[in-house]
Amino acid sequence: MNPDTLQKQITDERKLEMQRKDKSEAHLYMMLKVYTEDQFYGHQGNDLFDMNKIKSRDFQILKSLNLSGVMELLSDSYGYPIDNMRIWPLTLRTNQTNRPTTLEVEDAEKTVYDISENDPTWIVFLETADPECQKALPHFDKENDVLLFLKKYDPKTKTISYCGHIAVSITQKIYELIPLLCERGDFPEGTPLIIYEEVKPNLTEKIQDVRLQLDKAVDELMDGDILVFQSEDPENDQYELATAKDYFRDLYYRIEVLLCDKTNLNDPGFTLTLSVKMNYFQIAKAIAAKLDTDPMLLQLFRAQPHRDAPSHPIRCAYEGTLRDLIFSLKPRTPNVKKLYYQRLTIKINEFENKKQFRCVWVSNKLQEEEMFLYTNKDDTVAGLLMEAKLLKNRTLGNNGSGKLRLLEVISNKIHQVPQEDVLLECLNPVGPKTYRIEEIPEDQLDLNETELLLCVAHFQKELFSMFGVPFLIRVQEGEPFTEVRERIKNQLEISEKELEKIKFAIVLLGKTSYITEDEYRVSIKDFLPGRGGAGAMQQKAWLGLDHVNKNKRSRYNYFEKAIKILN
Repeated sequence: MNPDTLQKQITDERKLEMQRKDKSEAHLYMMLKVYTEDQFYGHQGNDLFDMNKIKSRDFQILKSLNLSGVMELLSDSYGYPIDNMRIWPLTLRTNQTNRPTTLEVEDAEKTVYDISENDPTWIVFLETADPECQKALPHFDKENDVLLFLKKYDPKTKTISYCGHIAVSITQKIYELIPLLCERGDFPEGTPLIIYEEVKPNLTEKIQDVRLQLDKAVDELMDGDILVFQSEDPENDQYELATAKDYFRDLYYRIEVLLCDKTNLNDPGFTLTLSVKMNYFQIAKAIAAKLDTDPMLLQLFRAQPHRDAPSHPIRCAYEGTLRDLIFSLKPRTPNVKKLYYQRLTIKINEFENKKQFRCVWVSNKLQEEEMFLYTNKDDTVAGLLMEAKLLKNRTLGNNGSGKLRLLEVISNKIHQVPQEDVLLECLNPVGPKTYRIEEIPEDQLDLNETELLLCVAHFQKELFSMFGVPFLIRVQEGEPFTEVRERIKNQLEISEKELEKIKFAIVLLGKTSYITEDEYRVSIKDFLPGRGGAGAMQQKAWLGLDHVNKNKRSRYNYFEKAIKILN
């Protein structure tokens, strides 16, 4: 056998043997998870820390190890003498809080597995002496002393500050702790305080009589209890959460909500922690603070319950709470709640009294963009164009006129240009009819009697096969069609080779008359509407561009993007 192959076989066999040994000995070990006081600072919730967010320091130890062995291990790991450390097992109380409790060990040789009541994972709080004092931890009398943890609440910032722990006699009176609390909370000496017991989520009880002993003032006093204190200041009433009790009540109703921009389908959104008891304007205010905008310039939307998409808008007069608005994003992620928002240019209360007008913005390069405008319900085309100009002012061409117009488009052909005094309620953008807004080119502003704005549209062989983005072009009586042809070429931004593949036709009442480009001179009367029977006015003629549609899509796609005519 090859020496290298033999060596690999021996190595593999050794690995398998070690794995079998580890597996056979796994039952001999347990996990010790250790938390220290440093991990309590900054925690803003109930209890002392969040096990889901704070990582413990883990030790794999033999189940047969006694408490002395554990203390030696921790002494080596943390660098404290054994008499400068004390273990407090973390216990889940019946009220679902996790608190340190007294370690009841009378037999020093009792194994750690027995101490943990045969739990393969033992979670503890490791109390350590102040390293600057270089003194051993004072003796703790399990019968007459109690271990308390301290938190300070600041109503101005709505924050909690961890202030350490104390071990005191259960007969000590509450008011006797106030100087120490002032010192820990950085309050001036003699500051009047309000003191609470943090019992469990949504239950924070004020200690009414500070003259009582601890065991009388606190119901069922035990190790691991938490005292929360704040200054007793009349100015606190001006704040939203004036007391620690208000803070923890609000905390109980907080949830994480994902906020996404309705106008951006790919927006990953951002997460805010909100109270389910918030009303509409409290929600809007929190979102606006994150977006650095005015809450009145936001519109909010529910999320659809069974689809990752926005639902109906929420009116600003909505009287319900956040609890009534949220849905789970997906059944597999029940903890994710979602709302959508969109920024507004006018205040929401004004916006909700506006009429939505759906149209298309067309740039000077014939690129289309769907647009929604909001006008007064009794407004005219002039008001609509004003709204559009405010929205699109930054994207107007440098060489443009700065003046806008509204076009009525039916089946990829410009049907008419509504006058500015026409009421919007007379316009009906349904079916194949759409409305588009564009900037008027400089050369189309003022026309004399010998000039005309001519509609240009695309079709392929048959007039029912219309496509692309139609446009208006200025023509003049008697000018050679070759000059019109050149303006069309520039408008479409195509080459001469591409232009040669287009046939030009005058279209009137469904009939096409193809133009001999080199011979034809523009005659305005060819494009003016005639009169039919009983003197009825007929439609205007238009200029058709007959060529192959290289971007073939359904002719019913009325929001088709502008195209380059040929590749």
